[in-house]
Amino acid sequence: MPELTESRLPADILAKADFRHDEYAWRIADLPEVIEAARAMGLRNIGGQLQIRTPDAIGECDWVQIDACQLIPPVLPWEAQVEMAANVAVQDLQLLKAEFNFAREIKDAFPEPVAKFTEAGGQLEDAIWFVWYVDAEEA
Repeated sequence: MPELTESRLPADILAKADFRHDEYAWRIADLPEVIEAARAMGLRNIGGQLQIRTPDAIGECDWVQIDACQLIPPVLPWEAQVEMAANVAVQDLQLLKAEFNFAREIKDAFPEPVAKFTEAGGQLEDAIWFVWYVDAEEA
């Protein structure tokens, strides 16, 4: 299996992630640190989506997402793409926080897994994650 680019992020960033099904996800509060770590390492932030992650379920709210590379011309130098994508990611994260109540989105989209998780004593905030992707310049 090829190495995931996200696995190149610093150990302290990876330690905050939930890794399942070949995807890294982080708490919403940790995303700015993930974005900045990727920028500092010369990795381009691609973006990601809001997810529920419980011991029994993973589900994606693909309407609550960030696409940091969507408008970045691929002809730009890599360093410019890295900077622009990080800036877009930070800005879009702030917009998502203002537009969506993440807990409500998770509860509405996944009522059965949320109920099972909370009835077993879990806290809803412990099930709210954001899968995040980065990529590296091609050699």
